[in-house]
Amino acid sequence: MKRMATLAAFVAAFSFFGGVTAEMGVMDARAEARQTVQHSETRSRGSALRPGDCIGIVAPASWLEREKWEKGVRLLKKHGYRVKLAPSCTTANGFFAGTDSARASDLNHFFADDEVKAIICLRGGYGSVRVLNKLNYTEIARHPKLLIGFSDITALHTALGEKSGIVTVHGPMLGSLAGDHLTAYTEQEFFRGIESYEPLGALPTPKGAPMKAVIPGEAEGVLMGGNLSIVLSLVGTPYELKGDGALLFLEDVGVSSYQIDRALYQLWQNGLLHRVNGILFGAFTGGDDDLDPGDPTTAEVIDYYARLVGKPVIKDVPAGHVSNNAFLPFGVRATMKANDDGTASLVFDEAAALPPKNAK
Repeated sequence: MKRMATLAAFVAAFSFFGGVTAEMGVMDARAEARQTVQHSETRSRGSALRPGDCIGIVAPASWLEREKWEKGVRLLKKHGYRVKLAPSCTTANGFFAGTDSARASDLNHFFADDEVKAIICLRGGYGSVRVLNKLNYTEIARHPKLLIGFSDITALHTALGEKSGIVTVHGPMLGSLAGDHLTAYTEQEFFRGIESYEPLGALPTPKGAPMKAVIPGEAEGVLMGGNLSIVLSLVGTPYELKGDGALLFLEDVGVSSYQIDRALYQLWQNGLLHRVNGILFGAFTGGDDDLDPGDPTTAEVIDYYARLVGKPVIKDVPAGHVSNNAFLPFGVRATMKANDDGTASLVFDEAAALPPKNAK
């Protein structure tokens, strides 16, 4: 069976609901010895957008057929925005939208282009990690602007946060905005987010889908994270998420509960789950579609690691591979509250963008 080795290790390491072992209570000394990176209010921010501004579209990962994203361009134009497409948006090269060098060049160019006020990724898929060593982080830091995307784009969020110190956004991509399942919630939150230069305040949730407290408590910190598989893949690289004092957001798609356990266990051993102040779990879509009898569910795995970490934990954040996909600025300070009655909230205490020049 494809996961027998993992299950054997799972059983050997601990009884699932048997409590925390002494081995797991010892933080890896290497994690403690890592240099602390301060993530504070000093992160650079671009300007909020106004209708008439130009939005750049890049394809840092996989390609997408034109008919699957043209509707997204029309939506941006409907809201009054001009659109500039990077060359790789119309190129296919195996898995990717153009070569690694071409995709990196598009990103570098759009960050340096003063006409482009924000950058939206075409789609995720795979490939963002392959451009990380080709980005000009110094120049990007000099020209901060909102880069928006999720899933595979987590690699860019993390690298740009760690190396350039800029605010980015976990939010819908052009393919998402073009999709038949685009909801009023996603559209409203997207345009509210890109046009706001005040703190966004409490994160709204879709009707009938509240966030839930797992471990009660209140925590403050800079929001960061993204796709669990991508966060894990960056461990041991120069772009690894440090997470000191952060609020860690995680989501994923198409990963089984045992794979989620494996990833969270490694992040526990790596020290990331020790270093953060609190954890927010978004959507984990499709993880329980092929469970064997007796397998723990995704919810059970998340609950286990919530108790293991022992810090405030919230689940069901409306973000990830779901129709209702929130606008989550990474790199701004926020406050999470997990209440004793099971309710929960996330409040953004800092603005994600600066006032535009024409702001009143």
